[in-house]
Amino acid sequence: PKARREVWEVIAGLREKGKTVFLTTHYMEEAEFLADRIIIIHKGKIIAEGSLDELISKHGDESVLRIKNCKSTNLITVLKERDFNAFTEGNGDIAVKIKNKEQILEILSILKYECVDYSTIDIRRSNLEEIFLKLTGAKLREAG
Repeated sequence: PKARREVWEVIAGLREKGKTVFLTTHYMEEAEFLADRIIIIHKGKIIAEGSLDELISKHGDESVLRIKNCKSTNLITVLKERDFNAFTEGNGDIAVKIKNKEQILEILSILKYECVDYSTIDIRRSNLEEIFLKLTGAKLREAG
């Protein structure tokens, strides 16, 4: 892992100097970290290209805000009354699909106004691996 990160630093340094680096990788985290432009190739054909943000915007799912260890029994009802897509996950956490940053602030305001007790909040957007699997329809066993 240390050598991998050192290579990443060298590539990032070349990018900062205005150099073009073509990198072929199966590691989506590596592409997310290093690439200005990403091309997804499946069975020899380009099926998507763009910046990470462009690919996430075009092919990704909505971001999800998770409220962990929520102590409120009526929070989902309150959120749904305000037109949020809120649901309980299998572990009891509450998840809310969000479309923009303003909705995050609105949810935080609701939590404060309703005096909701919770342990943490986590916000997650789609990543390149999810997009790759979605676009290619590939299962992990189909690699290669």
